Amino acid sequence: MNTKMKIPKTVYSMKEWSLLILIILLACFLTHYPHQNYPYLLHVDEWFHVAEAKQIVSGSHIDWYTGEKFSLGMEKAWHLTLALIYLVFKLSIKQWIYLPTILHITSILAVFYFVYRLYGKIEAFISSLLIAILPSNVTMGGPVFLIPINLSLIFIPLALLFAFKLTNIKTIYNHILLFLLTTFLLYAHPPTAFVLLLILTIYLLLQIFSKEEKSKTIPLLSIIISSIIVSTPNYLPFLHEKGISNIKFNFDVYLHGIPLLYGILPSLFFITGAYIITKSKDKKSWSLLLTSLILILNILFFTRTGLTYFLPYQRTFIPLFLIMSIIAGKGYTELININKPTRKTGLILLIFLLLITTYTAIDRNTHENYYHIIDDKDYKSFLWIKNNTPTNTVILLDPWKARALPPIAERRVYTVIPFGPNEEQLKLVKKANKFFTDNCSNTTFLLENNITVIYTNTRCINQDLIKIKENIYILKE
Repeated sequence: MNTKMKIPKTVYSMKEWSLLILIILLACFLTHYPHQNYPYLLHVDEWFHVAEAKQIVSGSHIDWYTGEKFSLGMEKAWHLTLALIYLVFKLSIKQWIYLPTILHITSILAVFYFVYRLYGKIEAFISSLLIAILPSNVTMGGPVFLIPINLSLIFIPLALLFAFKLTNIKTIYNHILLFLLTTFLLYAHPPTAFVLLLILTIYLLLQIFSKEEKSKTIPLLSIIISSIIVSTPNYLPFLHEKGISNIKFNFDVYLHGIPLLYGILPSLFFITGAYIITKSKDKKSWSLLLTSLILILNILFFTRTGLTYFLPYQRTFIPLFLIMSIIAGKGYTELININKPTRKTGLILLIFLLLITTYTAIDRNTHENYYHIIDDKDYKSFLWIKNNTPTNTVILLDPWKARALPPIAERRVYTVIPFGPNEEQLKLVKKANKFFTDNCSNTTFLLENNITVIYTNTRCINQDLIKIKENIYILKE
């Protein structure tokens, strides 16, 4: 007898479609809001990722930021995906800013479908709303940025859809798709892959401890091991350099507590949802809850020691907020069970609290501050450099602005502010700053480093430099 669980077909009414569209429109508004009066990328990471994508397409063998041999790093699949998008659509710098909105829409749909299959429609709508209003900031990232941590909002729900067998497709297809998604994340963004593997491992252990049949656990174990083995080439250089015992991360910025970042009400209903899960024996829900607790402990450990292992502190929040949104959806839904003094009391209370949650999130998100690396004048100057200099030109400019020049001008810069403590890079930054402090007078420095173009709004006093355009100087031949 076939005992395979049949999952009912999904049927949505016009009201439900309208509600989902409203949630998506809210997400679009919040994601694009920081770009209302600023048509450029916001985060240094965004500029870097676009530069990597354009370098792949251009076939450049020299890293535009360091002058060393070009390497894709450990986020190969992410950069190759962006490169494919650029190759197909030929996006201008001002068009890249729409991609985060598209990714955010996709994440809402992924979360909605996953939570609907896991819990039900009401929970799915609430979780999707919480994803739509997720916070963003320059430290932890978030939906407004074109950064790979946001892949967690899409690929973790999709992967769990197949891991938890919440689809009507054949089991073998579940296994294949789970393997492909897990492997993709291992090549696209290691922190996101780590969180997914953590959920899968906990789910596997819960199955084993509950004495499930071995035939039910072996496929999942095989997928986890196979994905890790296949992705090993992505990590060997890093492991060879640092060793597995030294995979630790420090960071200089501490964020507010989780409730202040995520929201007081959603945090309270996450606790409510967590309590409900502890009363159940649902291994799927337990795997999510235990993972969220481990991620919270990771954050608390960092606040005490200044270090985290395997998962960087600043990359913990978005995957954590994803899981919290799923569990909080269950917590909010519990309000419906309130039936006194009237049967509709719970529903009215639910709607009221969701409106407060949404209002406070909109207020928070629209008042978040983001730095701007370049302005319109910089953008036009970088385009001029692209159109009027040889492709092998080395350009010297403010190391902070230098992060934005390669993806626009497609030229190499002398140095750039590094993402972390890099002594060699910081020495170059110091030399660049000294050059500008000395009014660009050190011609020997330019010749030694093959620098032929200087971009600066400071005064340059050097007879060997020709001011070719406002803020642009060319070294005499």
